[in-house]
Amino acid sequence: MRTVAAVAALLRRLRVEREAVVLLFVLVAVTSLLVAISPRLFQRVSDDGLQYELADSTVVQRNLQFSTVSQFTRVEARGQEIWERLPPSVQAIVDQRRFALETPRFVLLDPPNYATSVAFQYQDGIEEQVTFEAGRRPLAVTPRTDGAGVPRFEVAVSTATAEAILVGIGDVLRARVDASDPMLRRIWPRPVTEIDFEVVGLYRVDELEDPFWFGESRMARIAVTGTEEFPLALASAMFAPGAYPDFRELGLPMSYRWRYFVATDRIDDAYLETLTPDLRRLESTFGSTTGTPGDLTYRTGLLDIVDRYEALRATTQAAVSVAAIGPIGVAIGAVSLIALIIVGRRRTALVLVRGRGASARQVLAAQLWEGLLVTVPAALMGVVLAYLAVEARPDPSSTRGAVVVALATTALLLAAAWPWARRARRDLERDDPDVRRTTPRRLVVEATVVGVALSATWLLRERSIGGEGVLGFDPFLAAAPVLVGIAVGLMAIRVYPLPIHLLAAVTARRRDLVPVHGLRSIGRHPGAAYLPLLVMTLTIAIGVFSSVIETSIQRGQFAASWQEVGADFRIEAVPGSTLGSVADPVTVDGVEASAAALNLLVPPAFGSPGSATGVILHAIEPVDYEAVVADSPAAISLPPVIRQAPTDPAIGTPAMPIPALLSSRAPNGWPVRGVGDTLALQVKGQALEFVIVGFVESFPGLRLGSTFVVAPLESVFAAYDVAPIAPSMLFVRGPASVGPGLHGLLDATSGEETEISRQQQYDAVRAAPLVAAVGGGFLMALAIATAYAALAVVAVVALDARRRARELAFLRTLGLSERQLVGLTVVEHAPPVLVAVAMGVGLGLVVAWLLEPGLGLAVFIGPQAPVTVQVDWAAVAAVIGAVIAVVIVAIGSSSWVARRSSPTDALRMGEG
Repeated sequence: MRTVAAVAALLRRLRVEREAVVLLFVLVAVTSLLVAISPRLFQRVSDDGLQYELADSTVVQRNLQFSTVSQFTRVEARGQEIWERLPPSVQAIVDQRRFALETPRFVLLDPPNYATSVAFQYQDGIEEQVTFEAGRRPLAVTPRTDGAGVPRFEVAVSTATAEAILVGIGDVLRARVDASDPMLRRIWPRPVTEIDFEVVGLYRVDELEDPFWFGESRMARIAVTGTEEFPLALASAMFAPGAYPDFRELGLPMSYRWRYFVATDRIDDAYLETLTPDLRRLESTFGSTTGTPGDLTYRTGLLDIVDRYEALRATTQAAVSVAAIGPIGVAIGAVSLIALIIVGRRRTALVLVRGRGASARQVLAAQLWEGLLVTVPAALMGVVLAYLAVEARPDPSSTRGAVVVALATTALLLAAAWPWARRARRDLERDDPDVRRTTPRRLVVEATVVGVALSATWLLRERSIGGEGVLGFDPFLAAAPVLVGIAVGLMAIRVYPLPIHLLAAVTARRRDLVPVHGLRSIGRHPGAAYLPLLVMTLTIAIGVFSSVIETSIQRGQFAASWQEVGADFRIEAVPGSTLGSVADPVTVDGVEASAAALNLLVPPAFGSPGSATGVILHAIEPVDYEAVVADSPAAISLPPVIRQAPTDPAIGTPAMPIPALLSSRAPNGWPVRGVGDTLALQVKGQALEFVIVGFVESFPGLRLGSTFVVAPLESVFAAYDVAPIAPSMLFVRGPASVGPGLHGLLDATSGEETEISRQQQYDAVRAAPLVAAVGGGFLMALAIATAYAALAVVAVVALDARRRARELAFLRTLGLSERQLVGLTVVEHAPPVLVAVAMGVGLGLVVAWLLEPGLGLAVFIGPQAPVTVQVDWAAVAAVIGAVIAVVIVAIGSSSWVARRSSPTDALRMGEG
């Protein structure tokens, strides 16, 4: 009965202290909501990130293809056999199956235009992908020719192909099989089979970007190879499916391709647990062949996409976990602060209950049940709201996290009540001990905690620098900010009272009451002073840390976009060719500057052993290109000898080599060179001499880590005398609004030039779900931490209002004016705020520097991209201003209420 009576007496406090209970309930509910919703949000982001990676890949990368060179009588049956060998997890994500046939190439014996070879193809379902503009679909020719005649076939070609090779409806062309075709490499003697084919239809490909075409454009247009003097057209023609037996009777091998198209919407992050091992087994089963006829060749990039996604997801999880731990630390501080104030307000009740015979066990049991009665329903409410707010797969970690929040809050309430419950009855009426009196045992414990935190964090940085960084969730990495924060907080709590007491002793000599009373009030009420100091310090540190990480990622991505593209826009020809009749981009409104360039992969002209490695020759217009990249992260200053771009007739010879910059990374097999040494490169069949005038680590527009030679374009053009050559690139400076105008320039040409926008690439990187989750996670962490800091300050003001009002009432009866009241408030709260700002900014910068190697930020910036910690001081100032504004509003409200309260009413309030 005594236990029941004690419990009942303390549980009545729930009704008496409604505001404190409601505040605690809201705090636990919000914390549980955040803890429960976080894994569900990350689950959604992970699924979106996987879908983004799949959509951003090419049709060849995300789908499966099996191919072989042989002869089959039943092509579809062979495809069914392959299908049955696929794992069930792979079959489940395939929504469409197709096959394609292709014959060896046949060379036209009397080409209408220039040398032409034709491959005859048929693809399952091609009739639905083309529109016939003239003629009809090809049919199987009946009757077949006898053995003495030349087989004849009907074909259809694209309108673009017909215009290029000058054929039309009704033309009958004779062709002989190309003995050099790779399909015939195992046949000896090489066949000389001849056929006739009649063009009976001209078609137009409706949508070349459709996944049906598997990234191939041969059925839509020709490809021209060879040289400018002797071009060779590679064309493709469609034959009738009924003519397949006739082609097979030619005795020639054919290329067979079975394609399995993946429905990306059937793949989510959870499905990868089954899919990834099966893809690896599929790779080991079909990944290697002997090269004999009939061997299946397996081709897909799906496993690479999954591996790339999982690496990015793991790095994102590591970064987001670091961002999430910070608000948890602030939440613990806020809950601890509220628990201390609640228990402090119950001091009179606890003393009364203990004085009437309640044991420590009874007091703690009552506090336990009271805590569970408040925290468990609040945690359940947070879980329910999380499930309603975010639709995702069931995740037990959400419920477990909310339960941990409820139990942890209850434990903090017990910890706050423990000193009063265990204190001897003879000491119950004594005031709190002087905060300057600390037991040696506590000092040892705190010193150990500080040493372990700092040592662990430093070891984490050394491990990250020495290895490849931390991938995936690492509790050690995630807890590092909190460890450092605890260490700094403990040191601050030990050091902070010393200058406060010193200032109090100095101001005690003054005649006015405000400074000395305000400073001594901090020491008399450590719970209301030190915990807010710790909470504000952690909040500012989280804000600074989040700002630094987000700024480092954003500026790194911005610089990487300049490094990758080399300008605001880049117009380039297909690899190995030059630009066609592209007009000068300066004619487009808004274009500020442009520069031409020639980008070629060239071999060295010397023939020493092991020196055949090629190098990128990047010839630019130096002065114009400097104007293109001026005032940007890619801004360069070229040596004067390159900017002068000599064009003497003897340039490029050993007597007058072309000045050039060489990459710091020399090609494999090249002898070591220094400034002033020469090198010879084979540029389109002509050896040109270059002299090294400097070394550079990287150059805008060239892939990081590549080997290259940068030279003036005019000098290369002047030195090359085999035939006129044209640039292969145009770099353009201008805002994003000039993009449509540049598109118009390309539409007016007949070539296959492409336009690359740096801004679009930068926006695409920023829009990637997993990349955006990092920036959003740190911003959310800052917002949550700020909210908890505001809640902590409001809790101090609200829950400590009675004590403060009583103290101020006594002072006002002694003649304290309203102006002095404001000054007292400033003296009490200004030191903690100033100390929190100084420590928080320093802590945030140090933690960002310590943890940057372990976060793997290069994954979000670009491959091989350098990562540097960068600070946006405007953002740091905004973080400090936001926290200070919250404190000012809370304190100002408290002062306003205190000034409007009646001293008589305040003096009548009890301590309870």
